[in-house]
Amino acid sequence: MTRRRRLAAQAVLLSMLFAGCKRERIDPAIRVQALKTRVLGLSGLTEDADGYLWSMGEDATHVLRIDPQSFEVLEFPIDGCPPETELEALAWIGGSRFVFGTETSRSGRTDDDLLYGEIDGGRFVITDSSASCDYGRWELTAPDNHGVEGLCFADGVYLVATELIGSDGDTRWAPLGAYDPQTDKWTAHRLRLTSETGKLAALSCRLEGDELVALAVERHFGVTRLLEFRIPRISEGTWIDPKIAVDLAKLIEPLPNFEGIVWRDDGSVILLTDNQYRFVAEKPSRLFFIPASALN
Repeated sequence: MTRRRRLAAQAVLLSMLFAGCKRERIDPAIRVQALKTRVLGLSGLTEDADGYLWSMGEDATHVLRIDPQSFEVLEFPIDGCPPETELEALAWIGGSRFVFGTETSRSGRTDDDLLYGEIDGGRFVITDSSASCDYGRWELTAPDNHGVEGLCFADGVYLVATELIGSDGDTRWAPLGAYDPQTDKWTAHRLRLTSETGKLAALSCRLEGDELVALAVERHFGVTRLLEFRIPRISEGTWIDPKIAVDLAKLIEPLPNFEGIVWRDDGSVILLTDNQYRFVAEKPSRLFFIPASALN
């Protein structure tokens, strides 16, 4: 670790120690479960057909399988991740197969990859790049460490949320892409954001009747909202106006850094925290279980 990074880490640690004097307030309807794992900086959350939860460390060392009953964590080492690539989002697509959303530290990028991989014995093997999210569809480029932050899969379609921000006058919006792997076709949408500083950080989607619906995390320091919206089934991109399903700032204080979301069929939500900030881990990674009754 460089001296600058070491000093930054020490400063963050001190601030966290002082912040720790402030008592955490969590609405009693929300259940919290700490995870026992050596992997830090978890990012992305998905659920398979058996109800297991999956996540990974953004440093691309391990994929985790979380038992939904015992919360036992199995760690699968990752093979084949491209150098200097961070893993930020994860979607289960069937069997032992998954797709990652990625980012890098290279500023001014015009795209980021979706990486395909699968469990092979006791390891997770990345086999190839499934697709590339071209930010030029929104006339944007990616800054340092901003990329594909949310990814989900439903009805044969990937929905891709990025941390990039666009603006149209006073309207802030986030790029949102729908990708059909059968036709290799993208549809570029723009999702209106509901705060002055928030960015998309996680995404979950499902099929309701013949419509795709999604729940996304919009967050920044002091801001965490769950946004619900429907994805248009059209060939051309459009504006999407979400509704605020819940403002978590009213239920949780201080707000953790939520990096993963699963929206279950019963309407409840599972959120995953990233416990690492600038090389410092303040608490274990945790799952927050939000009941359906808390959502509008």
